[in-house]
Amino acid sequence: METKKAISNKQITGNVPDNFAFIIGAMKSGTTSLFEILSQHPQICPSKIKEPDYFIKDSDASSLQDYLSLWNWQYNSHSIALESSVSYTKAPFITGVPERIQKADLGQYRFIYMLRDPLTRIESQIRHGLFAGWGASLDSNIPEDSINFSNYAMQLEQYLKFFPIENFLLVTLEEFKFDPHITLSRICQFLEIDTGFKFIDAEKTRNSGDFFNTSGNIARVTQNRYGQFFARHILPATIKTWLRTFIANLNKEKNTTSDIGRWQLTPEERKHILNRLTDDLKKLESDFGVDIQKHWQIHTDTLNKSD
Repeated sequence: METKKAISNKQITGNVPDNFAFIIGAMKSGTTSLFEILSQHPQICPSKIKEPDYFIKDSDASSLQDYLSLWNWQYNSHSIALESSVSYTKAPFITGVPERIQKADLGQYRFIYMLRDPLTRIESQIRHGLFAGWGASLDSNIPEDSINFSNYAMQLEQYLKFFPIENFLLVTLEEFKFDPHITLSRICQFLEIDTGFKFIDAEKTRNSGDFFNTSGNIARVTQNRYGQFFARHILPATIKTWLRTFIANLNKEKNTTSDIGRWQLTPEERKHILNRLTDDLKKLESDFGVDIQKHWQIHTDTLNKSD
């Protein structure tokens, strides 16, 4: 991959950003909500596509130009170019992302890593997969990728081979929900932008799980490749969120519940997962300062007794 500096005199023209913030984190951890809310800030320039997924594979110089064109960057007003791709923390299934980001040499980098109680996150991922048609019921097994995506310390360590810890801010979905304005102020401070900006509807729930109670027909339309392309590349994020909420509320009034398969963990499955995540959770607490007992009610002194 050629760096931006190497091709600056050949292909990249116009205003392009040089100060980036990546919202990373396991799927179903609030990355979409955070992206939409932060996009309100006048100093933040959001990418036209929320999840470009650019760094999941090696790319050439021409595609780097396409990537940089995702921002309507204005030097006189913007300080941060924002994007959010959950695929950037899917090791070991997707590898090499941090190295590609470093090699692209686009400018300054910051990373906001969204975390969520691993058990509720796994349930949400499985429910999403069942609704979308790419997942299987827990009656089959616990997907290995769902456990790996919840190995938060392991995912972070992939980045720390290339970037200093000071470039990272860890935010739990639970603390974000509890006091979004305090959390947003902390994020703005991390990004070195105006901490006094008043975000609108920061408390509003986005991408509610109630959407997955809709009918199979809606699932087929919204989750097939055409529906996904339209949602990701054409439909504005605010309109997509409104539609999801509208459909969820419409079906809630009808008391509709989709029978898509089992996605809720049994006590035995919860114990098994915690046993698998024991070392990672302890490292997350000791090395990265996440109070897992406070945020997720997981006691580190009992993890080894989970099975």
